Parts: sequence; structure tokens; C-alpha cells
Amino acid sequence: MLKPLCLATLALGCLGFAFVQQGQTKYPVFETDNLPVSLYKQRREIVKQEIGANALTVLFTNPQRNRSNDTDFRFRPDSNFRYLTGFEEPDAALLLAPGGIEWQGKRVTEILFVNVSNPMSETWLGYRMGPEDAMTLQQVELAVPNSKFDQVLKGITLTSTTTLVAPIGAPHPSGTVGLMKNQWDQWVTASGKKPGNVRLGSILAKMRVKKSPEELVLMKKAVDATVLGHREAMKSLEPGMREYEIQAVVEYVFAKAGCEAVGYNSIVGSGPNSCILHYESNRRQTNAGDILCMDVAGEYHGYTADVTRSFPASGKFTPAQRAIYELVLEAEEAGIRECVPGKPFTAPDVAARKVIADGLLKLGITKTAEESERYFTHGTSHYIGLDVHDSHGDNTLQENYTLTIEPGIYIKAGSPCDPKWWNIGVRIEDDILVTKNGPVNMSAGVPRKVSEVEALMSQKGIGNLPTGR
Repeated sequence: MLKPLCLATLALGCLGFAFVQQGQTKYPVFETDNLPVSLYKQRREIVKQEIGANALTVLFTNPQRNRSNDTDFRFRPDSNFRYLTGFEEPDAALLLAPGGIEWQGKRVTEILFVNVSNPMSETWLGYRMGPEDAMTLQQVELAVPNSKFDQVLKGITLTSTTTLVAPIGAPHPSGTVGLMKNQWDQWVTASGKKPGNVRLGSILAKMRVKKSPEELVLMKKAVDATVLGHREAMKSLEPGMREYEIQAVVEYVFAKAGCEAVGYNSIVGSGPNSCILHYESNRRQTNAGDILCMDVAGEYHGYTADVTRSFPASGKFTPAQRAIYELVLEAEEAGIRECVPGKPFTAPDVAARKVIADGLLKLGITKTAEESERYFTHGTSHYIGLDVHDSHGDNTLQENYTLTIEPGIYIKAGSPCDPKWWNIGVRIEDDILVTKNGPVNMSAGVPRKVSEVEALMSQKGIGNLPTGR
């Protein structure tokens, strides 16, 4: 990576930007399949109606996080903030006042606070939307510089009927976001008012759990990219490869398919590491006889997939690996069948747990059904969307809900069972769309049956190509 003094040598105009012309201003637009701006506006109107005409609240995006010294992590907006605005720049806040507030002679119900673009920021960081373009491109009633946040707050007249709704955003804000959060807290304290009982997070969770048709298009793109990555990993894996080589294969495919990022840190655990649920080091060398548990997914325009497959480094399951694998697959299929409208969110977990408890008893790995909890240590499902563990807004499954089904069995070395089972960690996870016609497995393109996995692994993948070393 270039040091900051060298960044100025990058000529942004040579990078092939497409531009939207707004009077005398320009803002680069790279994508043609973003969610329609009208959808964000519609969401804000719903929230304003839900919190009530006398309410006042604010949402903050994530701050820019420092990685080390003069290097930052790649910025990602807060998911709730993104859900209501589609705005993807740091240092922003959204003020919602359904009853209206005055600012410089204009009465509005929403204000977006953003960075101001200038030649210096454009040279170092790229184009910023700025207040004027934000009003047009994001269809917000009013956008002002974030430096005016405190001034706007102090210009608001609170009445006895005003209800302050606790803000949501980054748990540990810093930088400009942290400054605005402090200004909000000081203003609230000075007002003498305490936040009311309205829970903005709960309102948004109930909205986010049901996916719109436009959202499902983006989720399918994330899932499709993830499917391609998993398939290429299965073809590429062979004994002697490092876990990070397989990680590189899948993450290359995600990027090739248009994903801006991974949905979460890639988990590629072989042998004993297959039994670590959130293993992320990915440095071990795989050996013949290992099973590899790979939980990886791409993120497309903010929406993430979440898919796990477990497959043998040698391309063929051992008898013990196959027995565990087929038990987990049976449990997953039982869980998927429960993904229908009207069923409790917990129904897939109940179904999957029974299959695993019964199966472990039959295999002689456990002596009681309760012992299965030693080897199946996590829940079967969670919602997915803008976050990999998305807002849990409903305990009853409904149409257009998206969730994972991901049972697993993890038998660590030293477990109280026959050593032939040791170091076998198997999780199978798919992304399920609930529909009135039954569950749709969006990630079904990645093989699950033993014969299909082994057939795909007999092929060569991009990870087997020489690198010139």
C-alpha cells in the first residue's frame, strides 16, 4: 500500500469513473443495481410514523476505524443507518423529527449530516457526496455539513410533548461520529428531558427481517458469488495446501463476482481446526485424512450470504467422516423443512437437534440424548441480510424472511468416545428463503450429498494453477 505522501499521485480521473451530473457538481456512480433511492425514503417515512409525530431521534453511522498508525480499516456504514439512507460515507448522522423542525427558514422532518467535499479530500480520499448532492441523490429533505450538527440541535425548540428517542449507532463512536454523539448527549442533558419508551432498534429490526423484492435480488447475488467460491474451493483442495490458500481461492471468486467484501472473516479450518467454531487464523497445512470445515461468504452491496461446507482434503470421506457428515446433512434437511410461514423461529433448531441427538446415540458416540450438546454447541439458525447475524425482528417465520440452517457436530480430540471420531468437525449451512410455497434453498448450488461433493472434488480448480513460484 502507498504511504500517504504518495497517494496524491493517483489521478482519480484515470480510473474510469462514471459520473452523475447535478448542475455544477459531479459524483461518481459505479453501480447500476443499487436499491432504488425511493425505497430508503419509504423506509424513513415508516420509521417516522412508528416513532410518532412528537418524537425526535438520531442515527449515527459507524466511525472510520483505525487499523494501525496511518492505516484505516475499510469503511462500512452502520447497517441500520444504511437501511434508512443508503449513504455509504463516514462521519454521517440522520436526524428524524416527524413533527418538523426549522432550519434556516425551512421546515423539515429529516436532516442528513455529511462531510463537505473539497479539493483536498477529493485528492486524498476520493469524491464526497456533500450536502447538495446528498439531497438530490439520496432524496433526503435536507442535508447539511456535519460541522453544523450542534448548531442544528441548539436551534430546536422542545415542548412538553416532545419525546426523545434514544439514538442508535456504533457502540463506541470515535472521530466525527463520536463528536456528534457527545453533542447529542450534552444537548439532551441540558434539555432536562429523558428518552421515552420508544425503541428505535426494535422498530428497525421488525422492518429489516422481511426482505423486499429489491433486497432479495442483492442477496441472491451475494449467495450466487458465494456458491461459486465454495465450488472452486472444493475443486482446488488437496493435501498439503495451506488453509489460507483455500481462503484466497474463495475470496478471489467473491471479488471476481462483484462482491465488495467478505460478509465476515473467512473460517477455513482443517483437521483439529474444523472443531473450532470461529477459527480464523487459516494458517495450518492440510493433511491427507483431514476434513475441512469452511464457513465463508461474500457481501454484495451490503447484503451478505452465509454458507458452510465440510469436505475431505483427500477428496474422499473416510467411513467415520461420512457417518458424521450424513448425520449433519439429515439434520440440516429436517431443519430446512421447518422453514415455512407460521412456524416458530425455533422450529428448525428443534428438528435438527432431535436428528443429531438420535444419530449420535445410534453411532455410539453418546449414551444419552442430553450428551449431544457436547458436540452440537450452537444454534441452528439466525436471520441474514445486511448483517450476517441480522436483526431478529420476529419469532415467527413469515414470507420473505431469510435465515440460515446450520447444524454441526464437532468432536475434539480427547472427547469421551472412540478415537476414530476425533478431529471431525462438520457443519453444513445454507441460506433459506421462506415462501408460501415452501422453503427455497438459495445456496443449493454448492453440493451437499457425499457423492456430489466427491465428484466435484475430482476436478481441478483455480487453486491448482501454478503461481510462478
